[in-house]
Amino acid sequence: MIQITRRPVLCEEERALPLAKYYDLPLYEMGPIEKELLDRGCPSDPSLAIRAENFAELLVPEGYSNLEFGYCHMDDGSAYIATYTTYMNCNPKMLAWYFRWVNTPSKHQPLGEQGYDNIRYKIWNQADHVGHGFVNGKDRTDGIWTVESLDEGEGDPKTYTVRHALDPMDFGLTEEQAKILKEHGCFVDFAYETFHTMDASHTRLPGMHLCLTLSRNNPRGFMEKRTREWIGYGVENGKIVQDKTTPAEMCSDDYLRKVIRHNVIEAQQLGVFLPGLYEEYHNKPEDAD
Repeated sequence: MIQITRRPVLCEEERALPLAKYYDLPLYEMGPIEKELLDRGCPSDPSLAIRAENFAELLVPEGYSNLEFGYCHMDDGSAYIATYTTYMNCNPKMLAWYFRWVNTPSKHQPLGEQGYDNIRYKIWNQADHVGHGFVNGKDRTDGIWTVESLDEGEGDPKTYTVRHALDPMDFGLTEEQAKILKEHGCFVDFAYETFHTMDASHTRLPGMHLCLTLSRNNPRGFMEKRTREWIGYGVENGKIVQDKTTPAEMCSDDYLRKVIRHNVIEAQQLGVFLPGLYEEYHNKPEDAD
């Protein structure tokens, strides 16, 4: 695998934080199998996609869909992404802890020129990540904001995204299905994303993505991550809807490939640093450096 060496230089204050050692870990591109799947198998047949309104088809404790890795262009003008990755050396307890911890800045975290810097997020993907946090500063009720790019450090502009958490039971997942997932130790993340300007107003821009991830233990004993994104779909008034304002660029082959590469690189890197990070930090105060 090829190492990604393009990454911003930490400022002196961030470099002094103990977390900087995780920023210095190597970061790798996708492996040859994933690259071949993208090159030879995409765009895929849209008949293999799970429709947005049928999202719960993904939420099963075992078994796989007809399209687990790739993307396709849908007949309504939207796009669909399926990503399969693994979290080597991780478990659900680590993931649940990290996905809250990453939103709380370290006590001595400098905010940077635009006020978005968060080294806790940067160590997850050093090439692309800048910041991550609760919109209201305390929990995910009002959304989670993210500042990042998808270009593996090549210099694309960063985007400001807000992720709005959803309860799958509000959209058709039954109590029985939810019970089965819990019994099997599955971790479900269901949300839709909106896009905003980078300035302090965070004015909303056109476009939405509906996102779903199922993390679970597979038969070989390690965690796997099955992710789906419906580009051009989101939620309005409590219903899953198509957002036809979504820019055509977000449904382009180039953009969809970037999203898949980004997803794979992130999952790989969690397996590299999360076990050690969890051991070092999970019993410390939430804002510990």
